[in-house]
Amino acid sequence: MTRSLNAFGLIALTLILVVAGIFFLTKEDVPTLYINEFMANNTSCCPDKNGDKDEFDDWIEIYNPGTTPIDIGSMYFSQDKDKSLGYQIPRTDSSLTTIQPGGFLLLWADGERDQGVLHLKFKLNQNGEYIGLYYEDGRKIDGHKFGKQGENVSGGRSSDGAAEWKEFAVPTPGKSNQ
Repeated sequence: MTRSLNAFGLIALTLILVVAGIFFLTKEDVPTLYINEFMANNTSCCPDKNGDKDEFDDWIEIYNPGTTPIDIGSMYFSQDKDKSLGYQIPRTDSSLTTIQPGGFLLLWADGERDQGVLHLKFKLNQNGEYIGLYYEDGRKIDGHKFGKQGENVSGGRSSDGAAEWKEFAVPTPGKSNQ
């Protein structure tokens, strides 16, 4: 009996290792995307033209430095470093959620999901917080912790995708950082 249990255990362990190996070898790479610029205290800059009136909502710009389009539908935004599966971007309209090579996508952090797929269910905190972009399985793509934000001043990478961050008195949502 002990011999058959040991053989069964060895077979089970072998199968687990084979399945784990296949999983890790076939797992998709996380795409290279950057949280490139954001505004957490928008009072009169950069309007969200929704309906008949301009709304001055918080926003986040994502940059794709690669050579292939990337659909962010089904990826997640989180405001908590320890919880990668925060708000999932709907995968209902890839024509709106796909970022072209070298391109930018602007998402409105206005808490008004009913305004469309590019409107997130949360707002940014002008006193500072963490924002992170995560792959559909929870792996981190990019994240940034920022401090208190001035009115109509954006935080962004010094150049598109760069490691250094700075403030922009003249924000560039949906365009290259200057």
